[in-house]
Amino acid sequence: MYSSIQTCAVFGPDACVLEVETNIAEGLPGFTMVGFLGSEVKESGERVRVALRNAGISIPASRITVNISPADVPKRGAVLDLAVAAGILTALGVVARKDTEGVMIVGELGLDGEVKPIRGVLPITERAAAHGCHTVIVPEQNAMEGAVVHGVDVVGVCSVRKMIRYLLEPRASRDRVIRPKKVDAASLLSANSKAELPDFAEIHGQEAAKRVLEIAAAGFHNVLLIGPPGGGKSMLAERFRSILPPLSLEESLEISAIYSVAGMIPEGQCLITERPFLAPHHTVTRAAMTGGGTVPGPGIITLANRGVLFMDEFPEFGRETINLMRQPMEDHEIRIARTTGTYVYPARFQLIAAMNPCPCGYYPDQRCRCTRPEINRYLSRISGPILDRMDLCAEVVSVKVEELMEPGEEERSGTIRQRVIAARKIQADRFAGTGIQCNAEMNAGMVDHYCRLGKAQKRFAGQMFDRIGLSARAFHRLLKVARTIADLEGSGEITEAHLTEAAAYRTADRKYWNPV
Repeated sequence: MYSSIQTCAVFGPDACVLEVETNIAEGLPGFTMVGFLGSEVKESGERVRVALRNAGISIPASRITVNISPADVPKRGAVLDLAVAAGILTALGVVARKDTEGVMIVGELGLDGEVKPIRGVLPITERAAAHGCHTVIVPEQNAMEGAVVHGVDVVGVCSVRKMIRYLLEPRASRDRVIRPKKVDAASLLSANSKAELPDFAEIHGQEAAKRVLEIAAAGFHNVLLIGPPGGGKSMLAERFRSILPPLSLEESLEISAIYSVAGMIPEGQCLITERPFLAPHHTVTRAAMTGGGTVPGPGIITLANRGVLFMDEFPEFGRETINLMRQPMEDHEIRIARTTGTYVYPARFQLIAAMNPCPCGYYPDQRCRCTRPEINRYLSRISGPILDRMDLCAEVVSVKVEELMEPGEEERSGTIRQRVIAARKIQADRFAGTGIQCNAEMNAGMVDHYCRLGKAQKRFAGQMFDRIGLSARAFHRLLKVARTIADLEGSGEITEAHLTEAAAYRTADRKYWNPV
């Protein structure tokens, strides 16, 4: 007999619908699986046979052929075990064909018939809903993760026997066997709180750096923090999360799908409700940053999507590691080519980089003991193209002892965050229907449209362009920052004051890289 079961597998950041075709015929007993299969999938034949036997299902001595189509797509992992088992059960007549219509089945099997958790249930469920399936059968431990997707029933099973019992029940009464999981994703997001995060009020002084980070949070701009050791660069970056706007439902689902593929959704959670904040050590490898493997999983750059990538001691990272970010910072995606295909992962991260100005950390203070060639070699680890992609540069100076011993009243993160949220609301209304959310994401055409300058402002901007010696990319980034500063003030027009402040943050690095 013949049967066909719908299943799904993750390929890079996306999920692909597959069909498990099973044929059981008379002949020399055997179990054959075809369809461009990896070793893990080929091994599933033996796992499924033993699991069904231990679940009390007798498999006759027949010729069993399983084809997983489409044949030109490489299949890897153990996610197809449960679908192969369902295909055999349907071909044997244990389960009727009509009982599996509109049902997508995924899961890994243990030899005792237990259904084990898998990665990527969230994108798989999204793909099933888009494909028109009414039910998705997943491992019980993954059911809440898939339930954040609306428009499809997500049913968690703990064993093959439980799946059989569910499929044998008429569709109208299946909820009495296993009730589909339901999750209100919007409520999860609204219940999220940032109260436990470190607060900007704990940092005394550094008002200029705080202003730069507020602008960065409002427009999703990249920031470079330069200053001596102990000045507070790392403290500022860690508290940056406390002024970021809350995630929208769309952003949360996008981030959660990435973490689902990586198998990194925390136990007991079904949704990522906080913006990612990743701070890799400077010994991190290229593969860890971009994503590695025969079928590459998401790397640190992708895991920081819609969040913050904090790179402390920036020049200590390998030159190759630093420069590999040039393309993702510009295109907001990262392409990884393998023999199995090209995988495109999202990379809309916000880079916060912190560094000392020289090997000892104290240049240009008189305490610095570095020679000029040593300073030049140290700074040259950050290439010009990377500096060109940094929207804002802030100098974090040493705090005076008076500010530490008799601190004044510092502005709390909650107050700053409200201004950031108001500016983001202006941008959301401005870019409605364009596919982008923040000023930093504008392309050249959008900059021309949304950052129009008056005659006086154009003349002033032209003078700045010549005096500072900006590239075309840097000039566009300057206009984006000026647009964000105007949004923070609630101004519809970009004024000379906004341009001047934006230019000041574009030239702060020249004190170190191009000293007079």
